[in-house]
Amino acid sequence: MQIIPSILVQTQQEFETQLNAVQGILSIVQLDIADGKFVPNTTWADPEVVEKISTIDIELHLMVQNPMHEMKRWSACEQVKRVLIHYETTNGKFGEMIETVREYGWQVGAVLNPDIPIGVLDPYIDDLDSVMFMGVVPGFQGQGLIPDVLEKIKEFKYLHPRVFIEIDGAVNEQTLPDIIASGVDAICPGSAIFKNDRRPAENVRRMKEIINTLTDE
Repeated sequence: MQIIPSILVQTQQEFETQLNAVQGILSIVQLDIADGKFVPNTTWADPEVVEKISTIDIELHLMVQNPMHEMKRWSACEQVKRVLIHYETTNGKFGEMIETVREYGWQVGAVLNPDIPIGVLDPYIDDLDSVMFMGVVPGFQGQGLIPDVLEKIKEFKYLHPRVFIEIDGAVNEQTLPDIIASGVDAICPGSAIFKNDRRPAENVRRMKEIINTLTDE
C-alpha cells in the first residue's frame, strides 16, 4: 500500500516545507489544487516553482471548476505523472477529459465525492488508471471520515479489482485499520502527516508500521 501525502497549502513557503519533509522518503506526493469555486477555499500551486524544486513525482488533484484550463497550466511540468479529476466538474464530458489527460502523457484518475455513486464511472472503467474516493467533503483538511465511503470502496474493489484505488480525507492512525480493510491501494493523508507535533518523517514511519502490521496478518 502506497502512502501519497496530500499537500494542500496557501503559500509557496508552506509547499516547500512540506515537500522537503517527505521527498527524501517517499516516491510521490499529491498536490491539491483548489480554485475557490468548486470548493470554498483556494490553494497555492505554481507549476514553474514545482518544476524547479521538486525531485519527487506528483499527482495533481484538481478541485477546480475548469480542469482543462488547469491541465494546460501544468503541461510542461515533468514531475506530474497522474491527474485526478472530479467526475462532476466535466459537465458530462468525462470521456473527452480522459482523452485530454492522455494527450498530455499523464495517467488519468477519477475522483468521487462521498455523494457520487460508483456507477457513474461504468462507461469509463477501461480507460482509467485510478479512482480516488473522498473520505470527506473536499476542500479542507482535518475533517472526520464518512464511514459509508469505505463500503463504496469495498464494492468498487470487488467489481473492478484492476483499478488502482486511493482514498483522500480523514486518513490518520485511528482510521487507518478500517481503511486498510476496505482494500485501497494508496492512502493520501494530509493533516496526519504535516499538522501535528511530530515530524512528517516520523508520521510516515508510524503509518508504514501500521500498514505492515495489518497487511501481514
